[in-house]
Parts: sequence; structure tokens; C-alpha cells
Amino acid sequence: MPRNVLYILSGMSFAGKSVLATAIAERKGVQVIDPDGVRIEMELGLGGEFLSAEVWGTIHAEAEARAKAILEAGHSLVYDTTAFDKGQRDELRGLAYQSGAEPVVIAVKIERDEAYRRWKRNNETLERFAVHIDDFNMCAEAFKYPHGEPHLAYEAGQDLDAWITNNL
Repeated sequence: MPRNVLYILSGMSFAGKSVLATAIAERKGVQVIDPDGVRIEMELGLGGEFLSAEVWGTIHAEAEARAKAILEAGHSLVYDTTAFDKGQRDELRGLAYQSGAEPVVIAVKIERDEAYRRWKRNNETLERFAVHIDDFNMCAEAFKYPHGEPHLAYEAGQDLDAWITNNL
């Protein structure tokens, strides 16, 4: 029986994954690994410029290495990422299994128009880091909801505490 859990958040940019990740982490007493946080630590894309797939690959490799170390130390964690498609989700599931953890995919549902409104508002207010429109569009177009895959579904805007209590 796995001793720990890798909560894998999956959804479009600005769906509310980070808000859910923080709530899960606080409620479960676990860490959050966020490739965007790793990107900021690496001082990449701080001005909102577009980042290549190669650069994102480097960022994700570092984030996954950190996640693996935490899991192998016997701790659960939340991995706050887009996880565009089944292939990416399967890679993270594999990371969990290799590290002796149970993977739990949580798909955050949001309409693209609402995610775009949130992106636009963010780029005006800079509540979070700026995101280039090409990065937003790439993520929105590449994201495939995990139909037919084991996952939990969180609808953007749902009551966080109630959802966590009822599902985790």
C-alpha cells in the first residue's frame, strides 16, 4: 500500500489550479511543487516573454526532480501543473509509482473564455506573474480533459473546503 500521495493538478492556465493546490496543501499539511515557481526561481520569463518548449522542458525536469525527492522521502505533495494530455499525466503517474506514492489526478474544469478573462485581468493587475498570450493560447489549445482516465473533477469556483472534504 503506498505510503504517500502525489496530487497531480491538471487544467488550463488560470483555471484555479494554484488556488486549489494551496488549499489542499494547507488542509493536508503537504508541500506544493509548481513548475511556475521553479521558473521564477530560475529567473525565466519574468517579463512575460514567451518561453520555448525546450526551456519549459528544463523547468519541468527540475520540478519533477524536486517532486521525486520529496516523494522518495516518504512525503505526499501537490504537483501544480497544466498536465496537458494523457501522456504528461501518465509520466507524472509513473513518477508517483516509481517513488512509492499513489497518484491522484485532479482535473480543474473551466471554460476557455473564463480562463481568458482571468488571464487578461491578471495581466492588467499582475496579481500573479505576467503570462505571454502565446503561452496562454498554447496551453489552452494543448489541454485535453482526462476523459476515460482515473481522475477527480473540480469545477472552477466550487467551495474548496467542501470539495476537499468530500473528495480527499
